[in-house]
Amino acid sequence: MKNKISGKIVALLLTLIIVATSGMPLYAKETGDKANSFRYENGQPIIESIPFADVFSSAWKKVAGKYRSSNGSVIRDAVAKGIDVSHNQGVIDWKRVKADGVDFAIIRCGFGMNQINQDDTQWFNNVKGCEQNNIPYGVYLYSYADTIAKAKSEAAHVLRLVKGHRLSYPIYYDLEDNYILNHTTAKQRQKIAETFTSIIKKAGYSVGIFAPKSWFEKELPIAAFNKWDKWVAHWNTKCTYQGNYQMWQATNKGNISGIIGPVDINFLMLPKTNINLKLSSKKKVQVSWNQKSKGIKIQIFYSTKKNKGYKKAATINSSKGKAAFNISPRYIPETAFSNRCFPRLSEMASTVSSTVVRNGGWKLPDSRLTGTKPCIL
Repeated sequence: MKNKISGKIVALLLTLIIVATSGMPLYAKETGDKANSFRYENGQPIIESIPFADVFSSAWKKVAGKYRSSNGSVIRDAVAKGIDVSHNQGVIDWKRVKADGVDFAIIRCGFGMNQINQDDTQWFNNVKGCEQNNIPYGVYLYSYADTIAKAKSEAAHVLRLVKGHRLSYPIYYDLEDNYILNHTTAKQRQKIAETFTSIIKKAGYSVGIFAPKSWFEKELPIAAFNKWDKWVAHWNTKCTYQGNYQMWQATNKGNISGIIGPVDINFLMLPKTNINLKLSSKKKVQVSWNQKSKGIKIQIFYSTKKNKGYKKAATINSSKGKAAFNISPRYIPETAFSNRCFPRLSEMASTVSSTVVRNGGWKLPDSRLTGTKPCIL
């Protein structure tokens, strides 16, 4: 009898242990922000000895309507300037930030898995500052995920913090830590990214990937990652990444009023699009492009004289991918993309180009984007 009771007690204890542990995650809790990457060492920003922005006095600022690089050259296809911030920038005066020409911000909400102690300590202050000063903003989470389970937890981390807020820019998955590189294969990184992005997208948010240029070129499967908006980090006078991307992190040495110390500077870019021009007769021109997306209006302009203004020839939905109109051969046709509200960066990507095409004596100058800022939905 005694043995039977003992057996029942052991069985009950085992049941309690199984029940108690069944709700626990299949991974250990993370213990602090120990980032190591191209810009962090043991959780601290890597500071260069020579300020990158000192080469040109107006580096990363708009001069005569054009954004300038650190050497004074024009940053082609840049349509808006922003910053990305975290607890590293401390308390920010967002009113002064906006007055200094900042069009948008990407705010770190936290790092790693869904643990309250891994929320960014300035997250709520930065969101409040942007919302009070009408600065469009997006979000990024610094990832340490080397498993699907951790990617799910990181997605839950972001969704917990953005709940109740209206984002104008995507939620970016920050893939840059050396730990990920050393503990996963390219295929595993793809699965991790697919897990995170699918959860975010299902929740109704636009999603993108942040990574250094070298990762996009060598460490992340190109075909798989092309389906997401890309935010490319390349600290240089220009971004030399050859693929399509929507945002460029140009430097970590930006100088912005309202922020003590250096800050990352980013530019919203016009992605590459192939535009073709064909003279089908003496007075008829056909313009075609390879990017297609419903709901985006494209306007075709032409000019009789160089730099003397443009006349609108046609307005069409970009999903058609082509336009034709009659015009005198001496005119210069030009495409000007005119959607004034881009609810998703991927939609804006379908409307732009900087390709110069020559065909039968015709010249197609660089495109002009007339609507330059994403709207707040």
